[in-house]
Amino acid sequence: MVDLDLLQTGNVWKYIGMEIIRNAEGQPGVHVRNSESLKQIYGSVHGGIIATAVDAAVAVAVNSAIGKDYGAATVELKVNFLYPVVDSDIFAFARLVKEGNLMVGTAEVFDNQGQLVAIGTATYKVRPLQASNGNK
Repeated sequence: MVDLDLLQTGNVWKYIGMEIIRNAEGQPGVHVRNSESLKQIYGSVHGGIIATAVDAAVAVAVNSAIGKDYGAATVELKVNFLYPVVDSDIFAFARLVKEGNLMVGTAEVFDNQGQLVAIGTATYKVRPLQASNGNK
C-alpha cells in the first residue's frame, strides 16, 4: 500500500490545510478547515476548493487500493455543487466504483452539520512507478 501520509506533504494540501480522515464506517476522505483565504468574493468556500477536496478524497481511496510500486494521476473530474458552504469546514468521503488501469471513484462532500453540499466523480490513470533512470 502507498504511504498515505505522503499525499499530505503536497504543497496544495498544506496550503489549504487538508488532511486525511475516515468516517465512522472507515470510508476514506479529507477534511478542509474553512478560512477566509479559501472563500470567494461572496463569502462562501470557493468551488475550486470543494473540487480539490473531491479529487483528494478519491485520491486517498485510489492510493489505498494500489500497491507501493504504482502511481495514479487524475484524468477526469466532475463536481456538482448543491449548496454553498459559508461558516463550515468541509468533509469529503470517497469510494471506488471501478478498479484497474483506470480507477473511478465517487465522493460526497458534507458541511459541519452533515448536510450534503456537493457530489463528484474522479477518474485516475494508474501506472507502474519507474526507477529514476531517465526513462519515461
